[in-house]
Amino acid sequence: MSLAGVRSFFALVVVFGLFGCETTEQGTQNAQGLTPKHFQRTAIIVDDDSGGTALISTKSGFQQKQGLLRMVYDDNFLRAIIDKKTGNVTYQVYQSIYYQASAWRFYRKANYETPDGPESIDAKFLRPPLAHNFDCPDHTSSVCTYNENVGFSVDRDLLDRIASTYEPEKSAMWRFSFIPRVGDEFYGGLLVAEIVGFLQTVDSYKKSAGT
Repeated sequence: MSLAGVRSFFALVVVFGLFGCETTEQGTQNAQGLTPKHFQRTAIIVDDDSGGTALISTKSGFQQKQGLLRMVYDDNFLRAIIDKKTGNVTYQVYQSIYYQASAWRFYRKANYETPDGPESIDAKFLRPPLAHNFDCPDHTSSVCTYNENVGFSVDRDLLDRIASTYEPEKSAMWRFSFIPRVGDEFYGGLLVAEIVGFLQTVDSYKKSAGT
C-alpha cells in the first residue's frame, strides 16, 4: 500500500472508530464497579530468576479501549518490583500519556494526594518516548502524536493509608497529575480498590515466596 493509501486507511479508522467505541463516561462507570478481588485476579506477575526480581502490576485490571482497533491510550496502573533476596519492594505509579503537539512536553514532575495534603516528586521515563506520525521523524509536520510513559515512586506507607480508606460502595479514587516542562498538566487517578487488590497481591506473593 502506498503512503497515501496508508494515510487514507488510518483516516478511515479515525472516522469509523468514533462509532461503537466505549465513551469515557461508560469506561469510568465500568471501572468504578471493580473490586479488590478483581485486581487480585487480573494482576500480572513476572518472575525474573536470572535477575533475582519479581514484577507485579495491575496493567490488565482495567484498560479503556477505543475505536475499531481497540487501542489503549492514556493508561495507568501500579507496579511493584520485588528483590527476591532481600524482600525489598519498590512501588511505582505508571502512566502512559498521549498528546498532539508541535514538540515534546516532557512530563518530569508529579503531584499526588496524601492524607496530609498534596506532595510533589520527580517523575521519570519508564520507557523511551515515542512519536507516532509519518512526518515526525523528518520533522516535516507541525503536529505529531507523542507518547510518554512516565511514573514516580510511592512509599508503601502512603499506599497502606490510602487502602485503609476503601469503602466498596463509594468507588473512591486516589488522584495525581504530571507536570510537563511545556504544555498542559495531565490529570490521572487510580481506584482505591485497585490499590487494595494490588497490595494484597504483593503481600500474598511475598508470603508464598518466603521473602
